[in-house]
Amino acid sequence: MRNLSRVLLAVVVAAAVVVAAPSAAPSPTFHQLLDAGIPIYCGGGDKGYVAFTFDDGPGPYSAQLVTLLKQYGVRATFFNIGEKVVRHPRLTRLEASVGAIGDHSFTHPNLITLPRDQIIAELARTRKAIRRITRRRVILFRPPFGDNASEILSIAHGLGMLEVMWNQDSGDASEASTPSSQEIYQHLVDRVRAGGIVLMHEDEQVPATLNALKLYLPEFQKTGLKAVTVPQLLALDPPPLEQVAKGSGGCNSSWRGP
Repeated sequence: MRNLSRVLLAVVVAAAVVVAAPSAAPSPTFHQLLDAGIPIYCGGGDKGYVAFTFDDGPGPYSAQLVTLLKQYGVRATFFNIGEKVVRHPRLTRLEASVGAIGDHSFTHPNLITLPRDQIIAELARTRKAIRRITRRRVILFRPPFGDNASEILSIAHGLGMLEVMWNQDSGDASEASTPSSQEIYQHLVDRVRAGGIVLMHEDEQVPATLNALKLYLPEFQKTGLKAVTVPQLLALDPPPLEQVAKGSGGCNSSWRGP
């Protein structure tokens, strides 16, 4: 049954994929990207789409963030922590109303330090909680701290989730190193380009991110870029598999505007 569900998902995503030029390599479907067993860092960069992602929610700024995203017609992807999802089901559903929800583990541990059965539990509990609350299948996963390891990747794959990293960092690292809103804003202006998967946070430590977005989103609207979810980015501007295999080093942006 799980294999049938994956095939059906691939058909749906493939139907939305932009057809490549006859001389170009075929655009990979979500199913192919999942089966490739490698993390995704970006889209193809050939079209005017970008994916904003927010880690570590839902939290005290989630409602304000969703209001701001709606104001500017922005779709986003939220990589949520399972124990917060359980505590804040209303906020989780609110975030789902403006985008996609991904798995960011249940307690945000350093997964590479855990035995296999605990890693499975961290991912599976979060996936189950998100699905119960949003009534959506969870198909995206991001490891806490961006820690990549083949075993973690294999477990996420076994649970039917694509590991999503990033290639454009807002620089809004939490805790004491969190820069000012003006600095985060400038990072976004300097770094966000077509095809990008942009890393941001929405935890208790980073109200600066929300304030930076208030400055940045009016500027973003002038670029001609459109903010979409990660699944939408992979459907509308999918990266070739040979690009995916290069990790973040394979990311590029050839789109030059409308």
